[in-house]
Amino acid sequence: MPVTGRIPALSRGTTAEEVASVLREMIMSGALMPGAQLREETLAEQFDVSRRTVKDALGVLGRERIVRHYRHRGSRVVLFSEEDIRDLYRVRRTLEGSAARRAEDLTDADLRGLGEAFAALTAATRAGDAAEIVRADLAFHQAVVGLNGSPRVDEFFAGVAVEMRYALSILESTYQESSRRPAAALTEHGNILAAFQKRDADRAARLLEQHADANEELLVTAIGNLDVTEFGAH
Repeated sequence: MPVTGRIPALSRGTTAEEVASVLREMIMSGALMPGAQLREETLAEQFDVSRRTVKDALGVLGRERIVRHYRHRGSRVVLFSEEDIRDLYRVRRTLEGSAARRAEDLTDADLRGLGEAFAALTAATRAGDAAEIVRADLAFHQAVVGLNGSPRVDEFFAGVAVEMRYALSILESTYQESSRRPAAALTEHGNILAAFQKRDADRAARLLEQHADANEELLVTAIGNLDVTEFGAH
């Protein structure tokens, strides 16, 4: 199927990274739905680039796990399975739980980034900007993971950050069905921040777990309700 949505104009000499960036944002915004087919020939024509550039761009997105290549069937936007979601949240619980256990030893300077991330999430929520809410939500959880104080843990989480952002973008689309959910989610993040600021490790761990549990189940329900029949996804 041809890519839907407006294709931004790209300059001559466009790189695979630039094409990947445009496609990534189209996936995050919902312009490219879960299960959508990505034909190299069609994309090359629409972007006015070589098929090799498109192939390399899809390779970038494949490594980020938001596009999958199927033998004899080409590439498609990832359609998460329930196990995909549960595995992503397993990773988050492990890394965030470890950060929570360090709460008593954290300094005000350590927590500054988390406070700034919450302020950005608050502004995005009040503005009702779904895309910015997703970015700010991910930044908040990256800040939580950063409290582990481990560059290697940060690097590991960065490796799943695009996949997590994609999951959060799907989750945010389900929030739009209830005007109360974004506010509730903001409150949950605020309570998590407060627990860290009070150096209450047990409460921080419990709130992070509850927040993850709620979002995981919402996502599992959301992917179960996605109508992907028009894409022929498997």
